[in-house]
Amino acid sequence: MSNAFKSNVVVDKSYLQAVSKESMTELASAHGLLMTEAMLYELVKGTDADRAKWFYKFPDVARPFELIPTPGVLMRHEQRSNAACGLPSSHVRNIDHSHTALYRNPGYSVPEDLIKALDRKRKEIDEDTDQMLSLIDSIPILFPEFELALEKDYLALKRKAQDKIFTDVDFVRHKAELLLKQSPFFSSTNVARIDHEWITFRWLQVGLLFVLDLKVKYPGGIASVMTPKLRERIRHDVLDAQYLMMGLLEGALATKEKKLCEWWLKLKPDGVLYN
Repeated sequence: MSNAFKSNVVVDKSYLQAVSKESMTELASAHGLLMTEAMLYELVKGTDADRAKWFYKFPDVARPFELIPTPGVLMRHEQRSNAACGLPSSHVRNIDHSHTALYRNPGYSVPEDLIKALDRKRKEIDEDTDQMLSLIDSIPILFPEFELALEKDYLALKRKAQDKIFTDVDFVRHKAELLLKQSPFFSSTNVARIDHEWITFRWLQVGLLFVLDLKVKYPGGIASVMTPKLRERIRHDVLDAQYLMMGLLEGALATKEKKLCEWWLKLKPDGVLYN
């Protein structure tokens, strides 16, 4: 379980890669460390040498981090309960950390059953990628000024749309409530009032920020330029988005990604950011 006496922080891959073991130990002395399931997948699927280097940086304790589920799991929780999911740290996975020590050994080979589990996680991330890409189609509906705009005006329109996402709580709330109501897991009569403490709210807010970037980068449409390499880049965007969503919900994030830091200061100025 997460430490009841310390606040927790969501750590992303960029932060883990950039800092020293001493820095991670210092961070762990102030906070419980939270890792998303997607990040665990990213670390374990690396080369043996990289995997060992990354896991070595975690503190030498029995439970160096706690594993938290994907945003999709928490969204389904909200859809079924019609209530905010709460802090990600209240949903930690009870995993066996004996593997964590083994991951530090560059000579360790990941067993077949874990490889199959990683393959399943890869498929989940692919589904998350498709779900976020589907948000691109909603941009002309949510931001109709894009519909007839010239490509040269897209950047200015993106900044205007970002400001709306950052500041207009009612705008995000209304769209998030529609998402909740349209879910096949939702069975309540009325939708509860959604706010920034819901993962559904943060998923929509962060997802729109990411797809606005894609809209400006690929004004002719992303389907026509999609390649395996581009999809992999977008998949990494989705993982970054998940770090940000979960950090916003928990109230603390450790990242070295410039874009995430910039958005954090707009979305959670009273939060804790390590960068």
